[in-house]
Amino acid sequence: MVDIRMKIMVFKISLSDPVLWLLVLIFCFSQMSIMLPMNTFLAYYTILCRQLHLCIRQFTKDITVVPDSDYGKVLRDYISIRTFVSKIEDELSVFVFTASLYNACSMYFGMTVILHPEEFMSTIQSLSVGCLFIASSVAYLGLALSGSLVHEAASDLCLKAHEILSRKPEVNSFQQRFLSIVEKNLHVTVWKILPITRSFILATMGTVFTYCLLLDNIRTLKGIADIRNVSDV
Repeated sequence: MVDIRMKIMVFKISLSDPVLWLLVLIFCFSQMSIMLPMNTFLAYYTILCRQLHLCIRQFTKDITVVPDSDYGKVLRDYISIRTFVSKIEDELSVFVFTASLYNACSMYFGMTVILHPEEFMSTIQSLSVGCLFIASSVAYLGLALSGSLVHEAASDLCLKAHEILSRKPEVNSFQQRFLSIVEKNLHVTVWKILPITRSFILATMGTVFTYCLLLDNIRTLKGIADIRNVSDV
């Protein structure tokens, strides 16, 4: 017996009963309340990190021509950038974690289409799940890549600051403070736990893919065990 999910069967049930219409409406509104805000957040966070990346890159270019007497302003500007990143972390890092969970669920359903196409009763259903998987994966990759660019831009800034100040015969107090602050890692994180870097992207996608396969194998083994129990009876 094929283990067909109820969420798939609802598309094949006659909807003459008002209760079924109500169930479908509840399902649609619940999906919209989850998918639309999550997709909006993915796009917003990607744009935000991209703008922050461009800001740090422009800041890196500006310090190459700034005179020594203006390093007090350079220090204040960089502290403002770090303060802004801290506010982003305080308010949005938890939503990056929920976006990771959302992407994991979408990947699981997408893999189900590939591994168990017999569970979907029409091509439209398979395409709808496949489109959801592709859209969420692309959006999550955009979020992760833009977040990793912030870390890379901050690393380039640190190298450029060392390169510029190492050429000077004397370094004033503002330059020393700026160098000590810029050496501290600047990055966005997932719920203030994991910094978003390029290695994080590969590790996350690989881990989610592995667990999806594991959950699918567990479900398959459970289905085989249920069939054996029925046959024994």
